[in-house]
Amino acid sequence: MSSSVIEQGGTFVSTPKRQHGQKRRFGAAGIINVLLTNLVLQVLLASSIVSVTAATLISQLINTCLGYAIYGKIVFKAQGLRHHRPLLRYILLMTAMWLLNTVGIEFGATVGLNKNLVAAGLIPCLAVLSFIAQKYWVFR
Repeated sequence: MSSSVIEQGGTFVSTPKRQHGQKRRFGAAGIINVLLTNLVLQVLLASSIVSVTAATLISQLINTCLGYAIYGKIVFKAQGLRHHRPLLRYILLMTAMWLLNTVGIEFGATVGLNKNLVAAGLIPCLAVLSFIAQKYWVFR
């Protein structure tokens, strides 16, 4: 990663340059990941074969498997992905995302909203939370 020099209080401080394009790469990778995992989620929710909890868990497992490699390598260009710390953090984050998704869909259904519409509406909120957590906690 290159660095830039900035003047701060009469002295020069070297700071790492922000990785350009992270948001775009996250968006592109996220679209692919979200389309695949939400296709599974929407089919499971519409079919009523499994509960909301099971449907969100299945889709989250798919999301976790695809996401760790895609976001870690392509989006954040993280080193050491085979170490336990980023993997554990990613699994914890995905568990939190699954719980938020499940609770959000269940709450929406409780107040009379369509489960599929609620699930689709949660995507942007969960994506923003996920990006921030991955950038500053998981793959830092």
